[in-house]
Amino acid sequence: MSSFLALRDQLSAPIIAAPMFLVSNPTLALGTCAQGMIGSFPAHGTRSPEMLAQWLDEMDAGIRELKAHKGVDAIAPYAVNVVVHASNPRMKGDLDLLEKRQVPIVITSKSAPGDVVRRIHDYGGLVLSDIATRRHAEKCAQAGVDAVIAVCGGAGGHCGRINPFALINEIREVFDGPIVLAGGITTGQDVLAAQVM
Repeated sequence: MSSFLALRDQLSAPIIAAPMFLVSNPTLALGTCAQGMIGSFPAHGTRSPEMLAQWLDEMDAGIRELKAHKGVDAIAPYAVNVVVHASNPRMKGDLDLLEKRQVPIVITSKSAPGDVVRRIHDYGGLVLSDIATRRHAEKCAQAGVDAVIAVCGGAGGHCGRINPFALINEIREVFDGPIVLAGGITTGQDVLAAQVM
């Protein structure tokens, strides 16, 4: 993948279905990808590295089948969210597996992405990083992420507290790349408002 902006222009709608813990799975992610939007799931939603590998198998097989039936350009890629905080005992193994399987988009959360960006970029993948403050955005900009996900008030995981207007303004002071908005977006009107911002 060349860039997040090039990918965005290929989507049927500029939407990433959030990687919801204990909700998102390959079936939901593939259904989203089939509609031309980015489907996702969290690595920590699987109960073991073996289950994560199984889910990646399901995604790869499902994407191949969808492309065979609907055409390559009609199917969006998928993303896997990985907690990159040192307290995650599965972080190294999960990242090794995502790198080995060349997952198209990796969403990092709970810490600055550090070396993850280089590892994912080395095979042509994209890195999006959750941020909830200006300082988080600065760290992600320094790491070279492809986009930040502004986790605002109303977003899942309950870590976003800032109004989207305020957070977007703070992010723009330190990061000039693409911003994905998360939090309380449920309608097409919400998507349009996010695009205008």
